[in-house]
Amino acid sequence: MSDEKTAESIGASESADMSFLERLSGIYMEPARTFRSIDRRPAWLGMFLIVCAMALAVTYVLTSRIDRETMIRKQMQSSSIARIFTQNMTEEQLQAAVSRPETAFERYGRPVFIVIGAFVTYAILAGIFLLLAVILGAPIPFKKSLAVTLWSFGPPGIIVSILSVIFMLVKDPQTLDINPANNVVSNLGMLVSASEHPKLASLLSSVDLFSIWTICLLAIGFAACSKGKLTTRKAATGIVVLWLLYVAGKTLLA
Repeated sequence: MSDEKTAESIGASESADMSFLERLSGIYMEPARTFRSIDRRPAWLGMFLIVCAMALAVTYVLTSRIDRETMIRKQMQSSSIARIFTQNMTEEQLQAAVSRPETAFERYGRPVFIVIGAFVTYAILAGIFLLLAVILGAPIPFKKSLAVTLWSFGPPGIIVSILSVIFMLVKDPQTLDINPANNVVSNLGMLVSASEHPKLASLLSSVDLFSIWTICLLAIGFAACSKGKLTTRKAATGIVVLWLLYVAGKTLLA
């Protein structure tokens, strides 16, 4: 009799929907249970707003710690496309380009572009994972794929953002990377010089603690939302294959 009551209580707790705050804490402590709640009600707006708020906070701290000229020069150095356009420019021309004052459109439009860019990025990722789920025999609605994607990338991203802000505030501004996540030492890229060995540095930087965490959450999430058609291991295998393709492309372009 007691076993039946226990089973009923477990079933009741599983069927009870989780609030946003319960999901926010549960995604760190009980990800499988949280994703089962997301399967029942695939809400994603709350996590998206937190992700955007963290991105805006990180951008504000970064731009307040690094002056505009240094920021532009580092962007030119880190972008292969920018180097192509600037390789034939004289130092006077480069100085004129980086000394151009920031326009009001750039200043006030930056938050809008960050939010739009975040939504487009997550929507594309959700579409890719949705296609993967279809290939693996577990088609799910796009809204559910978007919710799982945000709730998988969001929690590690929140921790990375908090650590990035802390490190950007305490480190020498001259040593800061324009990619806030690179200011958090969480991957093997620190073992080699990116300027001397760009491809190897790109490859090693992909072996990242937060990337592994994200892959685990994605596997748990899509397995939970597949109505039993995907195991966590099968979902993880497909996601790891996608990740390896991304790493290979990123390394070749480095």
